Amino acid sequence: MTPCKVIVLLFLGLFCKVSGAENSTQVYFFELEIDSSIVGTVKKLLSELSAVDVSDVTVSNVNATTECTWNGTGNTKHCSCIDGYTWSSDACTNYKCCKTENCTLRDTEAVMCLSDKSVSINGSTTMDLNYNDLFNSDNQKTEKYDKITADIAEWLKGNFSALPWFDSLVITAFSPGSVIVDYTVQVLGPINITQLEMISIALKRTILVTKGLVTISVPKEQPVAVGSSPTVTCTRQEDLGSVKWVLTDTQNKKTAITNGAEASLSSHKFTDTVQLESISGSWKGLFTCEYTKEPITHIASEMLDVAVLPDIRARSHPQFPDCSDPTVRIPLTFQCTIQVSTENYTVSWNSSDFKDLRSTSSVTKGDSIHYRAEATVNCPDMLTIQRANVICAFTNNRAKVSGRMNKKEVALEIPIIHSDSTVCSAEGPWPKTKSPYTAVLVCDSSAVGENRRSCTDGQWKNAISYCVNLGLYDVHKDVQEIGKGLGYIRENAERLISSLKTITTTDMTINSYANINMSVDILKQMNEVSLNQSHHWNDTIMPNFVSTISNVLNDTRAWNQTQNATSLSVDYLQTVENMIKNSNLSSANHTSVNVQLMTCNSSDCKTFGASVKTKQNVVVVAFKNLADILPKTLKNETVDSETTILSVTAVNGTSDALEMNFGGIQRRRHHEMYCVYWNEKEWSSEGCTWGGASNSTFCNCTHNSAFTILMSKHPVTLLYMQELTYACLGVSIVSLVLCILIELLVWDTVVKSNIGNFRHIALLNISAWLLFAYGAFLGTAEPEKTSSNWCLILTVVKHYCFLAVFFWTLCLSFLLLHQLIFIFEQLRKKVYLAFSITLGYVCPLVCVAVTFVHFDNGGVGKYYSNETCWLTYESGLNGSIFAFIFPAGTIVIINMFTLFVVIMKIVTPAVSEAKARDEKAVVKGIIKTIVFLSPILGITWILGFLVFWLDLTQTPYAQIVNYAFTILNSLQGFFILLTNCFGEKRVREALSKRFRGKPSVHSKSDHSTKVTSVIKKK
Repeated sequence: MTPCKVIVLLFLGLFCKVSGAENSTQVYFFELEIDSSIVGTVKKLLSELSAVDVSDVTVSNVNATTECTWNGTGNTKHCSCIDGYTWSSDACTNYKCCKTENCTLRDTEAVMCLSDKSVSINGSTTMDLNYNDLFNSDNQKTEKYDKITADIAEWLKGNFSALPWFDSLVITAFSPGSVIVDYTVQVLGPINITQLEMISIALKRTILVTKGLVTISVPKEQPVAVGSSPTVTCTRQEDLGSVKWVLTDTQNKKTAITNGAEASLSSHKFTDTVQLESISGSWKGLFTCEYTKEPITHIASEMLDVAVLPDIRARSHPQFPDCSDPTVRIPLTFQCTIQVSTENYTVSWNSSDFKDLRSTSSVTKGDSIHYRAEATVNCPDMLTIQRANVICAFTNNRAKVSGRMNKKEVALEIPIIHSDSTVCSAEGPWPKTKSPYTAVLVCDSSAVGENRRSCTDGQWKNAISYCVNLGLYDVHKDVQEIGKGLGYIRENAERLISSLKTITTTDMTINSYANINMSVDILKQMNEVSLNQSHHWNDTIMPNFVSTISNVLNDTRAWNQTQNATSLSVDYLQTVENMIKNSNLSSANHTSVNVQLMTCNSSDCKTFGASVKTKQNVVVVAFKNLADILPKTLKNETVDSETTILSVTAVNGTSDALEMNFGGIQRRRHHEMYCVYWNEKEWSSEGCTWGGASNSTFCNCTHNSAFTILMSKHPVTLLYMQELTYACLGVSIVSLVLCILIELLVWDTVVKSNIGNFRHIALLNISAWLLFAYGAFLGTAEPEKTSSNWCLILTVVKHYCFLAVFFWTLCLSFLLLHQLIFIFEQLRKKVYLAFSITLGYVCPLVCVAVTFVHFDNGGVGKYYSNETCWLTYESGLNGSIFAFIFPAGTIVIINMFTLFVVIMKIVTPAVSEAKARDEKAVVKGIIKTIVFLSPILGITWILGFLVFWLDLTQTPYAQIVNYAFTILNSLQGFFILLTNCFGEKRVREALSKRFRGKPSVHSKSDHSTKVTSVIKKK
């Protein structure tokens, strides 16, 4: 029989019974060498041995832990652990004998397996000692150090040796705070949790951390690949309290593990699991599960190795090889850059377009490694190729899988410039670029990303910076890590928001679209993580939060550097609103340059010129510059927004009516205002009511959201108003031409008296000037097609002609008053003509000239508007339009007085009349007077004052008045023809006489007879 050597390690429990003391335990190891033929017998005998009493010591639990074989020759032995035992940590570290693996050792090396239920306890006990008794001022040990240390160790051993399988206690460190003693206890078998808790209570002010009561398992096949879904599980035998997962990364940074995008925590009975999904390299490190049941924490740890794949940045030089000359050969350099790493990567290059593609060298600069390759563009071979491609691939050779999960690649596209290509010429640092491609420049060392500039149809577009500030980039990475499940947002929120506020305070940081976009994305991701972790923001972060969201609004021009400005502004608003909804704020008021946050408790809150009034508790966030970058469309209509945006969030989550007043907005006349809120897609006016023209900045809404007031880009228009105006003007122009012709035809007949002469002179001038005014009005029917010079000329003509019309109506009005008041005094012809010529021609001319000179010598925007080719109105009583309104209004009032006097003359009977007049005749006379005199005296222009006073948003009154004014005034010429030409008997008779021709002899005889008869009778 071949001899063999067997080593059996025995755990010998020695229970020393000392009077007045608790039982204490000590474990001993024995090596037993026997022949292989009796191994089974020895094992059986040892297993049947229960306890042996020797004086006051009891020996128990004798177990074999390790079995080694030796063939009798050589100096090595082959050892393995018996079931229930595993190699110790020392064996794994010093002899590479780990877990339950078979191990080869020298025959002189006494290495043993320990129970897989062994427990290591790290303790920290605060003692009432003087730290200076242990260490002097130079932190050197004192003479008392050894004795005090021995006493403390003995005292601690006296407590812990009561545990079964107690092996050793070693003091590892002292620290001040009275004296804090750190120590390690080794127990080589299972322990009783209750007993350990009793020891902790007896020691007082003690914190204990155990290893061994909890087991942890990780994937056996390591390293795992990026993108895989490994599972980490911790198992305990009894209730040890709630679990906390911690990851210690390769930089020795400890981070709590929670639910996130790449991690999901679950518990079932005594098993707790971290299920990782599509992991990144962030999960490489030591996983630890911690169970705390005061004052004891139980932990288990295990490494998870991840075969990390790098982030690759690739570029070529030149970016656009120029084969305009098809005979040349162009050398190309390719570069792929990654961060310095300890991973074992194999870098490969591949291209079907470059047969001579070859890897050259790698260069390390700072924290980056640059891998390079070279190729040659042989232009004669590239005539049909518009763009070439090169692939740079990094393969992690440590990964236990093959294929895509252990490889990462990036493709480089190289557009080739040919003789017929459309290009943008080189400009500064920007190279000659093929259209429609984009040239790229790397950022400087203070930023991450690149600058881009597009070439379209041979024209350079504006350069856009996608360079992100390094500080912002680091904050963004931290938030992403938390989002994956590495860390709690509540523990990092203040640090992250404070960093964000500090970084965005610098103008150079926040003056680009890339940095603004990154800042908004950081806040957005933070809130998403907060919601996922059921965390609510509180008052502590709000000052820095308000400063941050204000800083990004400092320069709204930076938002418009790309076409994504609208979506970014919407993300910004929704992110802020969502963070406020996810907040638990007390009474607060935080103000920055562009943003103010306040809590309103059933009161009128005023901020940035706006105010909010509500009956509930709300949080109001006011934005000063946000209106400049938010969408300016409402129901496909372009609108203006130049006021504060108010975001209102109810504290209790319920909505109630709000009253808001938006100051600082100047509503343009006839422009409708819209009280709107953001419904996550667009502006909507649902549930909101505007205060109207009389209260144009007031809004009333029945819900909470982000509110503002928008102004229509275009004034309110009346349906068919333009068509109606032109049709009526056409009728009036024809009527006025007829009226003038009729006056010329019947002039000799109707002006035989001074009064008739005066009246028809005024009528003829009124008709002529009104005709000229209508003509000039039609000349400006399309102001946008009229040149500025012609617009000025026609404005002056209209101004003068309409004033001339009014002043001639005043002449006629004075004539009527003179007839009614001075009945027996005749008006001399010379006096009237001088008066009427001065009033009808000179006065309008003076008004126009003074106005023209006063308003910047007819300056555009001052005297007249290019948009209307008419006088301007600014606000209040400001504007050249009042140089027309005041004289015209005064004349209309005087003419109305004249009409009133005429009506009173009709109503009041003369002294010579014996009896009262018939009422019907009086009413008929009044109506006839109004109908006949209103057109010629311009009384209908009184509606013009109402048109000027009423805003078209004041429905329906403004619409009624505007239509009435348009119809009556546009048909003024037609009414003059009817009332003052066809309506006058002498004019009709003169026309009839003129068109009948000369009367017959018979008629003359009859007429003479009648006249003679009348004379004779007299």
